[in-house]
Amino acid sequence: MASEASGEVECPVCHVDFTNPKLLPCNHLVCRDCILSWLRKEGGQGGCPLCRAPIFSSRKKGQRRLATLVDSLPTDFATAALVESHEVLTGPHICDVCQNNVTATSYCFACHVKMCKTCTSHHQKLPVSKDHNLEQVNKLTATRLAASRQATCKLHTSRPAELYCTAHQELICTLCFPTNHRSCPEVKAITDVAKEKRAELAQRSQRLKEKGAELAKQMNAAKDMFKNMRRKVKEVFDDIQQCAERRRQQANDLIQKEEDATMTSLDETEKARAAMTSHSGNIDHLVTSAPDDALLQMLQQLKARLDDLESESEPIAKVKDVVDIDFDSHLLTRLKSDLSKLGEIQKPHQRSSPSPVRTTTAVTLSSGRSGLAVGSNVGQRATGKARRAALAMVLKVGDRVRRGPDWRDGNEDGRGPGKVTAVPSRLAPWPDWVDVQWDRDDRYGAYRMGAEGRYELDLA
Repeated sequence: MASEASGEVECPVCHVDFTNPKLLPCNHLVCRDCILSWLRKEGGQGGCPLCRAPIFSSRKKGQRRLATLVDSLPTDFATAALVESHEVLTGPHICDVCQNNVTATSYCFACHVKMCKTCTSHHQKLPVSKDHNLEQVNKLTATRLAASRQATCKLHTSRPAELYCTAHQELICTLCFPTNHRSCPEVKAITDVAKEKRAELAQRSQRLKEKGAELAKQMNAAKDMFKNMRRKVKEVFDDIQQCAERRRQQANDLIQKEEDATMTSLDETEKARAAMTSHSGNIDHLVTSAPDDALLQMLQQLKARLDDLESESEPIAKVKDVVDIDFDSHLLTRLKSDLSKLGEIQKPHQRSSPSPVRTTTAVTLSSGRSGLAVGSNVGQRATGKARRAALAMVLKVGDRVRRGPDWRDGNEDGRGPGKVTAVPSRLAPWPDWVDVQWDRDDRYGAYRMGAEGRYELDLA
């Protein structure tokens, strides 16, 4: 029984039963003398000896003596009562009535005395005490004993306290009320006041639990937010990578097609070259070795054959003129610039708030059919930087477009669909504009795609 309660009444610093237990701001319990000795050892600057959390603010430390500061800490009277009960139960169980060193077997919660078997029998027979609540000593716990302890009057220590003065915050007996507290605005029975305060504390405890649950929810949301941010970053850059790979494959396919056509042409050219080399060898032989009459006799036929050979062979184009692939250096430079800014982390404007997790860092990236969008909040229209990145990555000459979300009011020069003819615009001198030819009347126009944060076109 003693070992069951020893952990609740033992000071974690001195490892003996609490003496004047003080409740620290971190919710740890330490003896008054233990915490005072600890602070003196630390030069008055130390925190809790268990978790190092601050005990006093710097302002309080400079205004009052250390002992006064320690005394100002709240005393845990519930633990103090438990300590007293623990001492009663761990001491010798001797009858408090007969006082003959007889072993006590029962405890009376009304009289607060331990009794032997004989005294218990007489106690249960007396009319004044026969209804008292008794319990065997070997089954009694320190918690139950502390809860049944009777309060005493501060002024009349031998009398039980039955009333509580709210104005003076004192436990008083029936003698104190008419003499010292008759004019006090509120004096109630201790049981009634305790019942009210228990209900009030229960409500406060429930509010703390709800706030704790809300804080846990916010912390989990903050942790999940960064997971979602990484997921969104992966999705956007995977989309960019896939688009770049598609462009790379398209370019390689075009090169392969032109290479196959060129190689076929070179095979035919190689045949003509071999024939020229062979005939050139024959001509050299005739020039150096044939007699004059033989040369003259073969001359006409040989010239006719050479004329046919030269007329059948076509001139070979220069290598650089066969095929070329063109990259818009201006567009690539702008794309690199936009990609370097893609995925910037933005923090919303912070307001003073008591919640430690109310303000969080946010980054939002999204991808759509017509491009990429980056912003500080989900659902907002994409920024101009993001739309330019989308334009560089997705929109190209020949794309089909239609009327966009920011179409200029009153402009009726085609509503779509149409075809992009220039990126960026040749008709307008401003950045982020493109030229479009509309199918309806073949009219041309320049339109904003991200300029001034407006998007007058979208993919059809």
